[in-house]
Amino acid sequence: MYMKSASILIFVAFINFWPGFAKSGKYPIKNFTPGEYKAGIQNIDFAQNRDMALFVANNLGVLSFNGNRWSVHAYKTGKKQRSLAFDVHSNRLYVGSQGDFGYFEKDWKYVTLTHKIPSDAPDFDEVWDVYIDDSRVYFCTFQGIYVYNGDTISVIQKPNGFNRSFHSGNRLFTQSPDGELFEIEGDEITNTIRQNIKDQIIASVVERDEGNLIFYNSGKIEYSTNYFVAEKFPELAKVLDGKFVNHVLQLSDARIVISTQRAGLYIFDEQNGLIENITTRDGLLSNACLRSYQDFNGNLWVGMQNGMAQIKINSPLKLIDQNVNLQGSGYEAFNTGEGTYYTTSNGIYFLGKEANNCTFLKGTEGPAYGLQEINNKLYAGHHTGLFLLENGLARRCATTNGLWGVKRLISSPGYAIGGTYSGIHLFKFNRDQELESVQKISGFNESSRFFEEDRNGNIWVGQYYKGLYQLKLNKSFTKAAIQKTPESFKLDIGDHIILSRIDDELFLGTDRGIFKIDQSIDEIIKDDLFSDVVQQNWVYLLAQDNQKNVHIFTEEHVGYFKQISVNNYVYMPSSLFQMRQSFNNDLLTVSKNVEKGVFFNANEGFILYNADLEERLTVDKQPIISKIYSVAEDSILYSRSPFQGRPDSTLVIKVTQGTKIIKIEVESFKFKDVNNRQFRYFLKGFDTGYSDWSNVTFKEYTNLETGKYEFYVQTSNYLGEIVTSDPVVIEVNPPFFKSFYAKILYTIIFIILFVLIYRLQRQYYKNKQMRAEIMKQEELAEKQKEVKILKDEKIQSELRHVNNLLAASTMNLVVKNEFMENIKEEIKQIKLNGKVSETQRSLEHIVKEIDTTLKLQEDWKQFEYHFDKVHGDFLSRLTNEFIDLTPGEQKLCAFLRLKMDTKEIANLMGVSLRGVEVARYRLRKKLGLHKHQNLSKFILEF
Repeated sequence: MYMKSASILIFVAFINFWPGFAKSGKYPIKNFTPGEYKAGIQNIDFAQNRDMALFVANNLGVLSFNGNRWSVHAYKTGKKQRSLAFDVHSNRLYVGSQGDFGYFEKDWKYVTLTHKIPSDAPDFDEVWDVYIDDSRVYFCTFQGIYVYNGDTISVIQKPNGFNRSFHSGNRLFTQSPDGELFEIEGDEITNTIRQNIKDQIIASVVERDEGNLIFYNSGKIEYSTNYFVAEKFPELAKVLDGKFVNHVLQLSDARIVISTQRAGLYIFDEQNGLIENITTRDGLLSNACLRSYQDFNGNLWVGMQNGMAQIKINSPLKLIDQNVNLQGSGYEAFNTGEGTYYTTSNGIYFLGKEANNCTFLKGTEGPAYGLQEINNKLYAGHHTGLFLLENGLARRCATTNGLWGVKRLISSPGYAIGGTYSGIHLFKFNRDQELESVQKISGFNESSRFFEEDRNGNIWVGQYYKGLYQLKLNKSFTKAAIQKTPESFKLDIGDHIILSRIDDELFLGTDRGIFKIDQSIDEIIKDDLFSDVVQQNWVYLLAQDNQKNVHIFTEEHVGYFKQISVNNYVYMPSSLFQMRQSFNNDLLTVSKNVEKGVFFNANEGFILYNADLEERLTVDKQPIISKIYSVAEDSILYSRSPFQGRPDSTLVIKVTQGTKIIKIEVESFKFKDVNNRQFRYFLKGFDTGYSDWSNVTFKEYTNLETGKYEFYVQTSNYLGEIVTSDPVVIEVNPPFFKSFYAKILYTIIFIILFVLIYRLQRQYYKNKQMRAEIMKQEELAEKQKEVKILKDEKIQSELRHVNNLLAASTMNLVVKNEFMENIKEEIKQIKLNGKVSETQRSLEHIVKEIDTTLKLQEDWKQFEYHFDKVHGDFLSRLTNEFIDLTPGEQKLCAFLRLKMDTKEIANLMGVSLRGVEVARYRLRKKLGLHKHQNLSKFILEF
């Protein structure tokens, strides 16, 4: 919930006066209603996390406030929170409530401590106070004081119980029901504090010098030391009588704030003896003030019966308005020995030195303007003319067509001129040294709110909407000649001219910055004193006060240039920056005739500003990041505990690119201008510049690309100075498939794929080469097979041929044998015939057959040649191995090699079967075969 505060900026009046001024102003107040902080009406106690979040004990929960937004934290329905204390060492917010006490930590996690209470301890109803002293936490009730040491709880008791307890300085006190005041040290009641009043209830104890101030509900005050006790501040006690004092707080500047049930707040300044009262009449929501608290910025917070309020008791600002019966928009104020005169849109008011309220000066009805003291007499410009102000009265001096103000002529001290709605009016001093009207100066008819005389006696008029004019008066001051018009200047300065005298030089505030009139050449030049700060901002106010400070109000600046030396200024921002919306936005002026400070005219009355009371910051509190969300995923990426201190290192948030929307919430914890905080944001690496100023306390970014970004938030403090946060680094990491590790994985996979593809290709080409080689081998084998087949066919052919030859040889042998048989038979026949002639013919015939057969004998050699060729030189190897083999035995071996049987061998060899057997036997012996060795097998294997 983002609170849109409807509270009004209010200011608080004094009972007496700020030194030099009766009823001189009101403290700024900001009220907060239950409707604004969304909780109960009663606010009993306050605490603060260092200089950050403010915590409030409310009857419907614990409230937290960061300067812009209220949050409610309720942990037990129906349990009213009564007291708070924050421990910076443990980052815990201790809470006392009805029938319970404990602490909050981390992200508002509540831990009760009542289970640690000893079983014999008394029951309690409400914990009215919580105090932290060193390592102990004291939970103070009417039944007992419960002391928590971080581990166990001990109980301090008295038979009749206690009234309220008080923490003053580093000491803890408690009052018994019979009125006595005791000091508590550790876990024990020790000293009894001196008192004269013991029949009244004590409201508070405040440390003072060597003793303590004791405030009673009745309003009475005692000062108690170890040696005496005495009544104190009787005048204050008289004021407090019957008001019922609820609580007393000593401020950091030693002033004392007294919260009462019936009369609001009283602020007592012992040093000056001043008593200030703040009530509903001054803007509080209720006169029933329960307790007050001073935050780290020095602001005063007041818990009331129906809300709470923030009072800026250290502010350099005061408001003069209806609280002193001053009505209307202010214009100028002037302090005199009689009192203070105020010109407003309603007329002229006077506030006497000892008066509590302003009186309206009769006859001044209508808008009144500038105040000017000439010859110790105070004059006021008015809608109807010129008035003399003295003795709390106004007397008309002249009637004109409106009069913005009057100024003495430097070049002719016996005269004065006034700027009117329609030109310049001439006045002169009479015998009583009072101004009286002479006439309107002719020749110039423009409205002349801003007019000044230069060193040469020329009159310069700044017409807000039309530009700058230079006038030259004739010797009788009856006519003005226009020397220069806005169009005649070399430098274009724009419109909205404000003419101002600063150190006897004439300066111009415009909508384009600050310029200067060079009186030596009657020309406009660029200013070199203030423009380094102002730049080209629209200037709404430019005026020098009696302390030589030059006040400035632009689009970006509210402050003043403090004069260090002649023509040497340093810019000082002002807390008036908070009030820029309250300035009179029609006729803004500065009234410098003030004892302390200056008056700024406001939409309602005046703002009194005392620069001496301005708190200057050397180091301002930076806004911080409170939470970072992933909106789409509905998850928290970072959350700062409300109880921890400021971050001491750079925050780094890592998200993936899938985190579509990032929402960043910020907090500023600035209580000098609550609910008036503006922010602007910048994401380095994404934005081109800071966003526009707005009251929005969060920033969303959508679809951030992968990369590293730095987030900054800026705000302006109560002085208008821009404060920049420390950077928050946001690293948007890619999804895994785009991440660094994925890239490594992709690289590995790529390498593996590359190697695999390389190997596959290599294997492919290798296989292809192998296939080609195999095909080549197969082709070669096929060719070799073909060659072999051809060779085998050739060999077979040759074998067939040799076999044919062998067969032929064999047949020749067979024929030879048959021939020999035939010869044998023929010889037997010849022998039987016995005839010589027949024998002769038969013998011739036998001779012819023998010749023929002898030719056939040559075939054995051919047989032997072909046989060895077919059988691996068998006969040659055989004869080389067995040299004593006869030709017949060689033939027998050849016939056995050819696997011929005995009968075939017998026929070829021409012997009987028995002869073959005998030959085989002889052959075995020559071959050296044993009895069991087979001759045919030996021949075949040889």
